[in-house]
Amino acid sequence: MILANLLDDVKEILHAHGQYDQLANKDIYVPSIQVVQQNVYFILHKTATDNKIDKYLVVFENRLTVADFDALETLDDIDSTLLVTALTEHNNQALAKRFTWLRPTSRRQYKNTFGLGDRLGVASNAHLRLFKGRDVMPVLAQQSIREYTLTHRTATDVFQAASWAIFEEGFTYGWGADGDHVKAPYEIDYAIKCGFSMITLDCTDDINSDIANLSEAELDAKYNALDADQIKYFNDTYLEQTFEVANGVTVHFTKHDLQESVLTFFDAILFATEVFEKYIVPYNLDFEISMDETPYQTTPENHFFFAKEVAKRGVTPVTMAPRFYGEFQKGIDYIGDTTRFENEYIVHEAIAEHFGYKLSIHSGSDKLSVYEIIGRLSKQHGWHVKTAGTNWLEALRVIAHADAEFMLELYKFAYENLDDVKNFYHFNAQTNGTAPKPSEMNTTNVLTLLNNDDARQILHTMFGSILNLKHNFKYVYRDKFWDILLQNQALYDQFLNIHIAEHLDLLQGLVTTKAEALAKHEPKN
Repeated sequence: MILANLLDDVKEILHAHGQYDQLANKDIYVPSIQVVQQNVYFILHKTATDNKIDKYLVVFENRLTVADFDALETLDDIDSTLLVTALTEHNNQALAKRFTWLRPTSRRQYKNTFGLGDRLGVASNAHLRLFKGRDVMPVLAQQSIREYTLTHRTATDVFQAASWAIFEEGFTYGWGADGDHVKAPYEIDYAIKCGFSMITLDCTDDINSDIANLSEAELDAKYNALDADQIKYFNDTYLEQTFEVANGVTVHFTKHDLQESVLTFFDAILFATEVFEKYIVPYNLDFEISMDETPYQTTPENHFFFAKEVAKRGVTPVTMAPRFYGEFQKGIDYIGDTTRFENEYIVHEAIAEHFGYKLSIHSGSDKLSVYEIIGRLSKQHGWHVKTAGTNWLEALRVIAHADAEFMLELYKFAYENLDDVKNFYHFNAQTNGTAPKPSEMNTTNVLTLLNNDDARQILHTMFGSILNLKHNFKYVYRDKFWDILLQNQALYDQFLNIHIAEHLDLLQGLVTTKAEALAKHEPKN
């Protein structure tokens, strides 16, 4: 790299006074340019021989302070020094000292927020370009521990990829980082040390889902086995009580409602309280409570009981995730009666507003049929929608466009090995049902896989198996997958933005039906 030429580029930036459209060096990524007095910072894109983009941070800063950065190359210029540096954690920390917006912030000051779990670590730039001007806060770093394992990434990897994308796109509007679906203290501690601003507590291990299978007699016996003072408190507070949570919206507790709520969720309430006091308050984190990991939907009584009991203990979540009526399966649209969903969402939304938090919609990817309802009915505290797997599926759309034969190979493997993931996901796709058979697919119809619900679920749930398959100590698919994706980053960005724009347009009321959302944006096939 010729540093003298880069120094000329820096001088050109300093004299451009913010008008960068005509910069001579087209490798300078213009959205990343930051000028502070006579100091200049930007990302340089260099196209490698394999058509991938190599990225470098260029810093021009007073030589008394520039030593904060680890440099690959340096060039002195009067009182300043020009550095070319790698996009490392150390250099990211040095940048964050200068630009506080590189660090995630609380969602509490934002009405509507949207989770973008980037499993592959190369989607955030495209997402940020879409979110500029949308008045929706993006939560970029959002991965579960299981997803770290399947993608061979760490919380640090996820956080750093998001933060570098923030700098590269000059996104100064605020963003979140979610330690997603953590269950144990060591997982929470790990997320905190990596810099995450939010914790989503997965209460699965403390929710007693087997209560739903008890007969009325068994339920009664188990409830009456509690301590007498506990029974008295619960009965006095809830039994046959009606609570008004909004004008005309009430929640009433029958004996069954009360007993089921107590026995199913009280352990989780105590766990959430412990986590809040030990981690959320001391580190000033945003708190989301996930109570949706149950085999049955969360009733309004379940939801109200949980919310009232944590509020009594001083717990103030920013978001809470009930399990709503219908099916929120991975990678496909909502399954269920949307009229009933709307009627029940009204009650859950009223409960959330009553206690001062927003609802969180998990497995929110592709649920186009209910976004308009969520956007229209969410009140003062707004909404939070979580997506993740859709990014993987859009990456596979790139593979299908760029190398149809390889895509057919991936689908055949996924179709034939679906049992690998049957214990991890709840989904309808079955290889003995309506899923396209690999023998029916060819290079002329391969793109239809990404528009077929069963095929989407098969490909979505098998992402870890595809990426991690090895033969003779070598990855079978991973390296080729990455080569194709990175060589076609612009196409990937295009597909990502089309798909997420459909989500946001419906949530923000810019369109009112799924058909309108799909028609508005350029087709991907």
